[in-house]
Amino acid sequence: MNKLVTLLLLLITITSFSQTHYYSTNGKNRMTETEIKEQLSEMESKMNKALGKKVYASLVVQGTVSKKDSIISNVTFKISDKKQDELFSTGPFARYKDKQFPNFNLKTLAGEKFDTQQLKDKPTVINFWFTKCKPCIDEMPILNKIKEKYKEDINFISITYEKKDAVLKFLEKHPFEFQHLVDAKDFTDDLGITAYPLNLFLDRNGILKYVNNGIPYESKEGGALKIGDGTEIVAIIEKLI
Repeated sequence: MNKLVTLLLLLITITSFSQTHYYSTNGKNRMTETEIKEQLSEMESKMNKALGKKVYASLVVQGTVSKKDSIISNVTFKISDKKQDELFSTGPFARYKDKQFPNFNLKTLAGEKFDTQQLKDKPTVINFWFTKCKPCIDEMPILNKIKEKYKEDINFISITYEKKDAVLKFLEKHPFEFQHLVDAKDFTDDLGITAYPLNLFLDRNGILKYVNNGIPYESKEGGALKIGDGTEIVAIIEKLI
C-alpha cells in the first residue's frame, strides 16, 4: 500500500512539472516550438524571395495562458530589416518619439522605490518582459552579455507586470542581470504594451530615441532558428553613449 501511495505521489509530482509550451497564431491552433520555428523559417525564406532582400522574421508574444499541463503563447509574426526608426511609425510609442519618457515610480525586488529620476545622466535600456514569454527568455543571455560590456555607461532596467515572488522564482533558473522593477501592471497598461519582448532606449536626458521589439531569430543551415547576437541593440547603444 505504501509503495502504491508513493508511486501515485511521484506521478502527480511529475505531471505537475511537465507543462508543454505551445504557440498559437489564431487562438485555436497549437504548435510546438519546433513547428513554430519551421513556420518562421519558411516565412522568412518566402519574404526574402518576394522582397529581393534580406529580412528577418520573429515572434511577437501577444499574451500567454498557463494551464495544468501546458503553456500557450498567442503570437504574431514580425518581419524586420533592422531599421529601428520604423518601429515608431505605429504602435503605442509613436506619441513618445523624441519626447520625455513618462515618469514612473515602481518597486525593486528588494521592495525599494525606483523612479525615473534615478536614470538621469546615463542613457538607459528598458526591457519589458514576463516569465512565460519564450522569446523574452531566449534573449536574456545576450542581454546579460551586453549589460556586462556597457554597465559603466548605460542603465539597464527590466520592467514586468508580474509580482515579486514570481520573478524571484523565475530568476532561480534563468539569470537576468538587469535592475528588476516588478508589479508594474498599471504602468505597462498606461503605456499600451501588448507585445513582448520590448526594448526601449532613452538618451541621458530621458528622451525616448529607439524601440526594438526583441532580438530577432536568425535562420541557420537546415532551416533551424537561433536567437541573434544582439547586433542591433549594440548599434543603438553605441549611438547613445
